[in-house]
Amino acid sequence: MTDLPMTPEEQVRSIQTDTTAYGATDITAMENRVLAMEMLYKFAGRDNPDSTMNGLYTALWAPYPTQAP
Repeated sequence: MTDLPMTPEEQVRSIQTDTTAYGATDITAMENRVLAMEMLYKFAGRDNPDSTMNGLYTALWAPYPTQAP
């Protein structure tokens, strides 16, 4: 059985963004949050100059409902 590629949502959710230190002092988590936002931005096609949402990072998580544990 072959592994199926991860969906964009799975890729972003696999990034560790929870902080282990107080606030923004957890540099790794903060860098990962930036990475996650960039991934969502590109998955949404907002990096295309012709997109009406080009340059906007607003509501990138909207298509991915949060699932409570």
